Amino acid sequence: MKAGTMKNRRNYYRVLQVQPDAPTEVIRASFRTLMRELKQHPDLGGSTREASLLIEAYETLTYPQRRAEYDRVTFARYTKQAVSAPNRAKPPLTTVLCPFCKRPLARKAQPGENCPTCRIPLQSARTQGASEASRRCMARVRKDERILYWTSWPGEAREARMLDLSPKGMRFLCDERLSPGASLKIEDPLLRASAVVSNLREEQTDGRRAYSVGVSFRAVEFADSRGSFLSVSA
Repeated sequence: MKAGTMKNRRNYYRVLQVQPDAPTEVIRASFRTLMRELKQHPDLGGSTREASLLIEAYETLTYPQRRAEYDRVTFARYTKQAVSAPNRAKPPLTTVLCPFCKRPLARKAQPGENCPTCRIPLQSARTQGASEASRRCMARVRKDERILYWTSWPGEAREARMLDLSPKGMRFLCDERLSPGASLKIEDPLLRASAVVSNLREEQTDGRRAYSVGVSFRAVEFADSRGSFLSVSA
């Protein structure tokens, strides 16, 4: 471990916006998000001092021996307090990530809340005026609409053609072979959604290969005919 590391009293977990029990892959994802997507890297306009601290925290917490020593020294007194008071149950620490761009979030999302980085809905909200009967009428609707989808963030939007739509998901036609389980961001005039690919089949359209993709919504906001949002739980 660097000599200056133990003298630095900054909480590296807070610096990287992760919990003390965060696995290494979450720490790496958070570091990349802070440096690149939130533009804290000096080449993107960030502060050299803040970037140096992020790198120092990253290099400490992604090496098992350095992290173990850092935890032992920095959190020794907290561990001692927990052992001396066994009846005080501590809630498990978890790291909440955006399901699409993997940005670490400060807490679990509330209904209708969007990710501040990629702007996908994080949790569907219910509109009081949306009755069960009206949702049943939308069980499955054939649609021929142009949509945009993203497979990563930041990344380029790709075009596809919607085939049908329901409050739980949609099917669309695209030129790209997507993998089942892949996370997507989807936008069009009717909705904005976080989705996961559930199934895929190959088709021939106008003499060329295409793929019919079924997706399930994690969270979605539907635009109704009056221009407001009709939101349902995915």
